[in-house]
Amino acid sequence: MMFMSQEKINAAKKALEFVKDELIIGLGSGTTIHEFIKLLGKQVREQQLKIAAVPTSYDTQLLAMAQGIPLLQPEQTPFIDIAIDGADLVAKDYLIKGGGGALTREKIIAYEAKEFIVLADEDKLKRKSYPVPIEVVPFSAFFVARHLAKEGLRPELRLAQRRLGPIITDNGNFILDTDLKITNPKKLETELKLIPGVVETGIFTKFSKVIIGTKKGSRML
Repeated sequence: MMFMSQEKINAAKKALEFVKDELIIGLGSGTTIHEFIKLLGKQVREQQLKIAAVPTSYDTQLLAMAQGIPLLQPEQTPFIDIAIDGADLVAKDYLIKGGGGALTREKIIAYEAKEFIVLADEDKLKRKSYPVPIEVVPFSAFFVARHLAKEGLRPELRLAQRRLGPIITDNGNFILDTDLKITNPKKLETELKLIPGVVETGIFTKFSKVIIGTKKGSRML
């Protein structure tokens, strides 16, 4: 059973205040979002909340289905009202996401949404650094890693824990975790994507609100 801290629960509860009938919601991935999905599913079942959601990962899709949340595929989605997702690190002008490996689909949904709401506990705000994941086409992994290594970024291929070999994303790609010092996040986000074979980075520079869960409640950043 997944342990859920009170901070994450409180952040998820606060996010429900931004949900109303007739919205199309982008559902992120990760432990905090798991709690939000369970709370959202309860409202759909018990209060007949009329919403639809677009999941960012197979993991999110399966949980949302189990909770009875109506789902849409991207081709069925005319627009996304709000995206709600977690983060691995929260800074003033950027986020780092992708610890769960869903960064590409998360960024597609987050940047497509009219409003992107981030949920985090206080530990994510206190972090000074976190490995930046980069999703790459498998054929390009060696070349991208070599390019990053020349820049002193020490890329590491993310390996699976319960199977042999590398992590495979929902898009069929690999992930390189990198040791990046971020001084200009928007510039770095753009420059990394210019490397042939890079699909997406875990640097997010576009978001609307950040909800920080605390032991006693939550606050807006």
